[in-house]
Amino acid sequence: MLKKSLCLFLSLSILCLTGCSSVENITFEELMEEVNAKHQEVEAVDADISDYIGDLVDDEQRNQYYLNSTQEKYDPEEVLTQQQAMEDVTYLFDAFHDCYGPYEYFGGAKVFDEAEEKIRGELQKQESIKSEDFEEILLQQLRFVKDAHFKINMKFPNPTKVPFFFRETAFQKTEGGYQTIDGEQVKSIEGYENLDEIMKRSLSREGELVYYPVLLKDCDLWDALETPQTCDETLTIHYINGESEELAAEPYQMYTEMDMENYEKNKIVRVWEDGEIPVFQFNAFDEKYKNSILTGARTLREAPVSILDLRSNSGGDSSIGSEWINRYTNSQVLGHRTSINTKNQMIDSDSEEDWIENDKLLIILVGKYSASASEWLLDYAYNVENILIVGENTSGCVIGGTSNMFLPNSACQIDIGGGLLNLFPEEEGYMEELRGIYPDIWVPAGEAEELIVKYLEQNVD
Repeated sequence: MLKKSLCLFLSLSILCLTGCSSVENITFEELMEEVNAKHQEVEAVDADISDYIGDLVDDEQRNQYYLNSTQEKYDPEEVLTQQQAMEDVTYLFDAFHDCYGPYEYFGGAKVFDEAEEKIRGELQKQESIKSEDFEEILLQQLRFVKDAHFKINMKFPNPTKVPFFFRETAFQKTEGGYQTIDGEQVKSIEGYENLDEIMKRSLSREGELVYYPVLLKDCDLWDALETPQTCDETLTIHYINGESEELAAEPYQMYTEMDMENYEKNKIVRVWEDGEIPVFQFNAFDEKYKNSILTGARTLREAPVSILDLRSNSGGDSSIGSEWINRYTNSQVLGHRTSINTKNQMIDSDSEEDWIENDKLLIILVGKYSASASEWLLDYAYNVENILIVGENTSGCVIGGTSNMFLPNSACQIDIGGGLLNLFPEEEGYMEELRGIYPDIWVPAGEAEELIVKYLEQNVD
């Protein structure tokens, strides 16, 4: 239940109850009861860690891969001899075995050895190979490594899942299914038996609770950052009255305020007020800004309603996220994950998580750019009462970590991580690598602050 101070601040009238209402028939208090219940349902991951621990490797042996950085710069046009390419393959797969935390998670020696043999088979067909062609063979044969931290020369072997919003027609959820705001009942959507899978609770441009179809589609992360992407699918809605409607998705481009080419020019910590609501944004879990970041937690804690903006935060030191939520709640907050160093058997687990009562309201804004340590903070937030997550599904970048090494001959940069394997619950709509965590309210990330503030303003006496 929302506590008294929050109820006084957000004393909401029951929304219009007629079947043709332009908003969902639910009060904010009922919405938060539903959100709190959904968050509480998530249980800490229960895993047999012996399934993920293979050969133990001492730190000195592992560190050599990260310390032996080449002085050569990667040149995609450089021609490697077959022997040079083979030597790089040996080095890479030795590094997987010795360093990579999710090695057993992704199949262990059986799967990695098969991939190595396929790569060698490709190389044996040619006496020499350009570095860029060698890189492409590696990316293609390592697609089974579904780890969003893993990259070769900053390229990903797997696509990420981005959301496409179909907002031409707004819908309401009723006891009988879904209907338009004019009361036209949906009979079916071609290709989708379960309408709940694609109908997502959202906010209209006027800030009213509605439902829109949202589809998740595979997309290269860098493409989604650089240019608007189009959906390869339209939706045909059939209504009970015999009419049909075809909906098209809006173009999608990943939202971030970060300047990727001039990182040092970025503003990492910001605070402002949107109306009477304090908004705190930090765009990296960076030790240099730790004091300012933690001060932001105390600032938001003092307000009955506040907003934390993680839409431009792609991660960093996850321990800062733990400290942040502890400062905000003035409690020790645990998450749901188990972290295993699969090379030395060290384990860090949140298996005894507790639900933390909170009589304030915290809105957390997220988008597809929200990654890694941002998603760890969301995992903690799921154990705190009265936190509402608004925006898009997040990056899905949690299972491994990032540490760079270089192949000795091609100078390919490999982001292979250290020995950590991070396991999170995989309930429907919760954490999934490359897909991320679902928000409680789906809106395009770039509009998230504006729309949620509109919603709050319209429902505050």
